[in-house]
Amino acid sequence: MPGSGGTVRLAKIVGLQEALKIILPGGDVRARKAKKIGLVDAVFPGTDSFRNQHVFWKHVMKFAESKLWKSPNRTYSPNKTWTDYFLNATSVGNWLVGRQAAQGLDKMAKGKYPGPYFALDSTLNSVQSPEEDAEALEAKHFGVLGNSSQSKALISLFKMMEGSKKFKEKCHGASGVDPKKIGIVGAGVMGSQIAVLCAKKNLRVYMRDIKEEVVQKGLELVRSTFQRRVEKGRMTSEAAEKNIALVTGGTSVDGFKDCDLIIEAAVEVMHLKKKIFQELEKIVPPSCVIATNTSSLSITELASVLETPERCVGIHFFNPVGKMPLVEVIKGPSTSLDAVATGYRFALQLAKVPVICSDCPGFIVNRILGIYMGEAVNLAIEGCKLPFVDAALLEFGMPMGPFRLMDEVGLDVAAHVAPVLEKGLGERYTSDERYLQLVKENQQWLGKKTGKGFYKYDAKGKQGALNQAFETKLNRLVSRNKRKLSKSTIADRCVLVMLNEACMILEEKIVESVPDLDLSMVMGTGFAPFTGGLLSYADYRGISVCVDRMRVLAERFGKRFEPHPMLIKMAREGARFFPNRPEPKALRQIPPSECPRSKL
Repeated sequence: MPGSGGTVRLAKIVGLQEALKIILPGGDVRARKAKKIGLVDAVFPGTDSFRNQHVFWKHVMKFAESKLWKSPNRTYSPNKTWTDYFLNATSVGNWLVGRQAAQGLDKMAKGKYPGPYFALDSTLNSVQSPEEDAEALEAKHFGVLGNSSQSKALISLFKMMEGSKKFKEKCHGASGVDPKKIGIVGAGVMGSQIAVLCAKKNLRVYMRDIKEEVVQKGLELVRSTFQRRVEKGRMTSEAAEKNIALVTGGTSVDGFKDCDLIIEAAVEVMHLKKKIFQELEKIVPPSCVIATNTSSLSITELASVLETPERCVGIHFFNPVGKMPLVEVIKGPSTSLDAVATGYRFALQLAKVPVICSDCPGFIVNRILGIYMGEAVNLAIEGCKLPFVDAALLEFGMPMGPFRLMDEVGLDVAAHVAPVLEKGLGERYTSDERYLQLVKENQQWLGKKTGKGFYKYDAKGKQGALNQAFETKLNRLVSRNKRKLSKSTIADRCVLVMLNEACMILEEKIVESVPDLDLSMVMGTGFAPFTGGLLSYADYRGISVCVDRMRVLAERFGKRFEPHPMLIKMAREGARFFPNRPEPKALRQIPPSECPRSKL
C-alpha cells in the first residue's frame, strides 16, 4: 500500500479509475502513458548519442527554467467524457468503481493479500473526504498492515530476491564466464523458449536438433513469440527482427564451436544425454561450460562421461520458461566454482532468480513437489474428490491445486519422475503401481498438452470441467473405506509432508541456506507468497504446533508424517528457521473477513 499520501493525492491528479490501475497492482507506468493520463507534465528522451551529452537533464533544466517564475498551473483534467466525470467525480460513480475493483481483488487476491484492499479503501475515501481526514485513514491503514504477518513475510521475500542478485557473495568470489553465445541442444518447446529468453537479452543462440523439421519448428516458435510482442505494441518490428536474427539453428554441430555455454534440453533419457555430452566435449572450446536442463537426472552421473567433469553444471529452467522466475543452478561433486558462477551469471542475465543447490534426485523444487503431488494421489485413492482437494490447497494459498498442477506438468512426466525419486530417496516416494499403470494405459489423458487429464482444457489451454471418464477409472482404485476429510486436514497432509522433506534437504546441505529454500519454493512452485515460503510458514504457524499436528497425522495416516528430528529439536528449544525476523507471536495475520470492501 502506498503511504505518505500516495493513495490520497494520486486520484486527484489522474482520476479514480487510473489511480486504482496504478495502486492496486503496484506496477510501473510507461513514460508516454504517464503523460497521457496526466501523471507527469512532460516526457523527454533519456538516451545520449555520445558520452557526456546529458540529453535528459538538459531538457529537465530547460523545463524547470520555463516554470521557475510562473505560478503552478496544471490544466490537465482526467474527466474527458461524461462517463469519466460520472465515475471519477460522483459518489454513485465512485461506488461503482469501488465495487468492481473489490470484486477483482476477491477474484485475484482472494483475501490473502490485505494490502490492495486497504489501499482501495483509502483511495476511495480520499475522493470523498477532506484531505486531512483522508491522510489520517491512510496512516491508520498503513499501521495495521505494517504490523501484519503478511507484510513482514512479503518484505522478507523481497529481501531474499534482492539477495539473489549479489553475484560475488552467492558464487563465493568466482567470476565464471560472461556468455555471449549460447548453444542449445534440442529445438523443442523448452529449448525454443530458452532461445527466446536469450534473444530478448541480445545473446546470440544456436539451436541444434537431429531433424531439420524440428529445428524449423523451433525457429518458428521464436519468430512467432516476437511477432506477438509487436502485435501487442510491446516492441517495434525493427527491434523484433533484430532479436529474431540472433537465433539460428540447424542439424550440424559446427554452430557450437564458438559457444561460451551449451545447454542440453533433450528428452529425459540418461544414456542419450551422456552421448550428447561426450559429443559436445569434442567440439566446444575448453572454456565452454556444458550444462543440462534436466529436471531430475543426476548431474554427477552425467559429468562422469566427460574428461573435464568440472565444467558440467545443471541449469534447470521451469516450464513455462517465460513466466517461471526460478532457475536452479546445480553443482555435482566435481563441478568447478567457475562453472557454477557461469550458470548463475547467465540466469541473472536473463532476469531470472537463481538458486544454487547440490546434486540430488529432484534437486530442490521437484523433490518437494514430488512428495506433495504423491500425497495428493494418496488422497484421491482414499476417496477424496479431486476438485475438493484442489480447493483445499487453493484456500491455503497455492496458485493452483495439486491435480491442476499435475495437468500442467504432464501426468506422464510426473509418473516418469516418481520412480527416479523413489530409487534415490526411499519408500516415502513410492507410488501406487495401479495409478502409474492407469497413466501408462491412458496416453490420451496426459493433462493440458493433450486437452484432457484430471480436467478438460479448450484449444487455448483454459481449464474446463473435471474429466469424468478419467475420474471413473481412478475411482476404481479407491479403497472400500473412503475417508471424509476436512479441507484443513487435506492442506496439512500436503503441506506438512513438504515441510518434512525440506528439513531433509537442509540436513543433507542440498541448499546453502534456509532463505534459498524458501525462495525456491515461492519462485519455483508459487508457494503462498504471503507466508514468505514453506519454512517461513512453519515459523509463523509455530514449530511446536507443526510438530504436534504431524504426530496426530502420523498416528492416523502413517509414519511419513512423523516430524523430522530437526523439527522436534527446534520445538523443544523454541528455535525458528528465521531467528532474526520479528517474533511471530507479536504479529497478526489479517484474515479475509477484515479486508475492507471484500465480500469473502
